[in-house]
Amino acid sequence: MYQSFRLSGQNQEHQPAPAKESRRRSLQTARPILGQYISSTDGKICAPSDKSVDDIVSDLQQLRRSEFLELWMGCEAPPQNMKSVDGDWNGVLLDNNGILMTKVSEFLTDALFGRKFGKWNGKAFHAGENGGGVNRFFSRSNDADSATIQYEHKFDCRVEASQLDRNGESLVLRYANYQNRLSPWHTMRDEIRVLPVKGRKNGGILLGLGCMRWSGAYVRDGMLNSAPFCLYR
Repeated sequence: MYQSFRLSGQNQEHQPAPAKESRRRSLQTARPILGQYISSTDGKICAPSDKSVDDIVSDLQQLRRSEFLELWMGCEAPPQNMKSVDGDWNGVLLDNNGILMTKVSEFLTDALFGRKFGKWNGKAFHAGENGGGVNRFFSRSNDADSATIQYEHKFDCRVEASQLDRNGESLVLRYANYQNRLSPWHTMRDEIRVLPVKGRKNGGILLGLGCMRWSGAYVRDGMLNSAPFCLYR
């Protein structure tokens, strides 16, 4: 039921240097898109400096869920003050382990989560002592030219220990304070990390994983069955 994954760079400190280098090169050859984001020298995750935001988003849309998870595991949470993520971000859903589960994620997000508002379009963060934010939706309209952004479904957020990566932290989003206890979104949880981009300050892409606790049999707040998305601007 659950997806298993492990960052390819893990446990490499016990390998001889030539073995590490050989492994990195083989990974880059076998997975050409993901390989571009893994340094050939130290195995760290970073987007190439010659790629635009649109290029990076396009790459993310081509990754399998397992590859996205590997990328996510190699990234870090934003600083505690969250100033680097403050403001509006565009958003797209990504592959969720094949066409069927991807369509299920789209249905849950657009048809149900955005039922009254429109197609999910990203998030807006409000940095401060009591960090929070809200989701963005394209308003439903018969006139495409008049479509506007609506802000609905608020959340609380703060940097804390990850339920998915026991060795790291994430920016964790919770919706319980703004949802009825009977709402399917009451137990919703997102975990977000920053994909750094070479040569850009505060120019990272946000990699997210979202779930409802009940969708993962209440194990680790449901994060083992979380669906990938990215935020960009």
